[in-house]
Amino acid sequence: MQDNGLETRLLDLLAQPMRIDEIRRALPETGKNELKDALDSLIADGKVMKNKKNRFAVSAHYGCVAGTYLATERAFGFVTPDVAEGEPKPDDLFIPPNAGGGAWHGDRVLVKLTERKNGRGRREATVIRVLRRAGNELTGALVQRGNAYFVQPTSKKYPEIMVDRHSLGDARVGDRVAVSVSHYGDEKIMPQGVIQADLGEDGTMEASIAAILHENAVFDFFPDEVLRQADAIPQEVDPAALHGRLDLRDKLIFTIDGDDAKDFDDAVSLDRLDNGHYLLGVHIADVSHYVTPGSTLDQEAYRRGTSVYYPGHVVPMLPFALSHGICSLNPDVDRLTFSALMEVDKDGRRYGAKFAKSVIRSKARMTYNKVNKILAGDEALRGEYAFLVETAQEMNELAHALYKRRIERGALELDIPEAQITVDENGRPVAIQYRDRGESEKLIEEFMLQANEAVAEYMCKRGFPTVYRVHENPDPEKLRVFAQFARPLGYRIDPSRPEDTFQFQTVLRGAKNDPRQRILPTLLLRSLARARYADECIGHYGLKAKFYLHFTSPIRRYPDLVAHRMLQKALTGEAFTAADENWCEDAAAQSTTREQAADNCERDIDKLYIAAYMKQFIGEEFDAEVSGVQAFGVFAALENGCEGLIRIELLVGDYYQYDEQHMALVGRHTGKRFTIGTPIRVKLIAASEVTGQIDFAPAEGALPVAEIPAAAPEDDSGLSAPRGNRAQRRRQGKGRGGSRKGRKPSTRKRR
Repeated sequence: MQDNGLETRLLDLLAQPMRIDEIRRALPETGKNELKDALDSLIADGKVMKNKKNRFAVSAHYGCVAGTYLATERAFGFVTPDVAEGEPKPDDLFIPPNAGGGAWHGDRVLVKLTERKNGRGRREATVIRVLRRAGNELTGALVQRGNAYFVQPTSKKYPEIMVDRHSLGDARVGDRVAVSVSHYGDEKIMPQGVIQADLGEDGTMEASIAAILHENAVFDFFPDEVLRQADAIPQEVDPAALHGRLDLRDKLIFTIDGDDAKDFDDAVSLDRLDNGHYLLGVHIADVSHYVTPGSTLDQEAYRRGTSVYYPGHVVPMLPFALSHGICSLNPDVDRLTFSALMEVDKDGRRYGAKFAKSVIRSKARMTYNKVNKILAGDEALRGEYAFLVETAQEMNELAHALYKRRIERGALELDIPEAQITVDENGRPVAIQYRDRGESEKLIEEFMLQANEAVAEYMCKRGFPTVYRVHENPDPEKLRVFAQFARPLGYRIDPSRPEDTFQFQTVLRGAKNDPRQRILPTLLLRSLARARYADECIGHYGLKAKFYLHFTSPIRRYPDLVAHRMLQKALTGEAFTAADENWCEDAAAQSTTREQAADNCERDIDKLYIAAYMKQFIGEEFDAEVSGVQAFGVFAALENGCEGLIRIELLVGDYYQYDEQHMALVGRHTGKRFTIGTPIRVKLIAASEVTGQIDFAPAEGALPVAEIPAAAPEDDSGLSAPRGNRAQRRRQGKGRGGSRKGRKPSTRKRR
């Protein structure tokens, strides 16, 4: 294992160039091989360089910096420089055509800075070394030219890859395939690859979904050995497993889930105590009883990390024999659970908590819709479920008290509408609408939060290893951008005080009742850090919780399974080992990675379904709001959550320039500003269920028209980019020099 302390000392030492013998004299206690390994590691990571005179120094001394290469669909690219945690993010570096050094999109690279700047003022750089490839697998269409075969990647940010005819497998020309890159190409040889999977006929929605899943290493089939192990588990609770468990089978315990839920991993109960307090019970499926450490099932669950959901489908973390079978808290059958029993008063204060392996028998499979109607006074349902009506009402009152206390401590209630896609029996989208969060949805959320916090507090205060759910403070620079948007609406945000969440609560309250402010919660969410898993308890910023982890969904999240195992070990007094700590650290990192992959899948596949649904409305007009602004155009969102792009060349009547600081497109002559939240009437002109791309155009009369068009601004390449419609571009050409007679015709290639 590399000594990070030695690497830190070397970085301090090499602020100025030194030869290897000078370094050895400065670090006499360090062995020759140890020093060589540390230097090699720093060089491989782009932090240290060696010049032609064999002098080592930090890369910055030689005018170099490491970062991530971001390709474009044109000849140029950008590099996002590495930045230490807590430091402000620098501007991306512009990589001109032919200066990419063989880097592909997403690669980690080392670049040499130049003194030049491009047309938008970005400093230029040249890639001098690829430090680490982003990955060696892509998806694309298999094509044939003559006797040669090629994969054309789905994204034009990647080059075409040649495939030997003996490496085609079962793929046929015209299919979407996954190809692993065996050679990235150079001046003499184009990139080479081997087909790994045939994903179906290119140009179909099914192939696009398969490609998205494959690109994120999400596989909808389980290895045979995993299925055999799952199928061998009895679908009824073994009486021997009840020994030593808390027996709660006679208690009023029930589940509340969505109408279409197939697995139920949490149930709730509420009892009055003699002192007037409540005993709130959150009972979670005891997956750890069936999925044991190191088993084939456990290894597969670790690899997957989480279940993945998209319209009408689920790619589960565990086989259905577990997730829909013995681990699902179905009504009227015995089920093994892990219970969190918390004493709380009517105002939501928690006085204590205890945890125990238990056995329950759910008294009802309730749905959010049913409970919402019961709470709203539906007489028929109140009669049908009379045995739980009073408990449901008390639960709702307690949930309101818990919510109030959470908000009072500074938690952020980012109640951002979520688009719900409804599909028919054939899996085709038939409706898109925002998902309503009723009283019962909020009730379950508050109870689950209580259980998660209680378990985290128990483990953290005793110093036991586990996997926590953490959320760091946001970057003040991102908050500064948010503050600029909020200021015109009357809010005064201090970006230097991110810990003061009450200033954001004021914004969120105001945004609830003012249509002009609807975009603010989304902008605030974009300003926050991304929550992740960690083996250290550093708190959760958004919840304003000092202690937090995930305990309540072990059927679909691996960190919850870890929390169950570690909690049980703590309760039984079993000694923790260094292996436990290492396992929690590894599981946290793996779970964070897999969660990001699942989010990518769900987001990208949802786009395909939304585009497939919207395709029927091509040619129709809609009221929309600007939801994003880039140099190439604006994104507009409809009331149903559908989002599409208005390309800048369609913003006719003026020349629009991108104001990066204020995230706005501004018309030179009309002064028309497009920024997030700007209303606009749009016409749907294209929707692709293959790419998920939706294109809008401004509806007739939606844009002001300038009397005199201005000169075109420059794009990121530094080259003039005429904008507006064809007639405007012709006028622009005449205004810049009249007749083109005798002049060299422009070339389409500008590389």
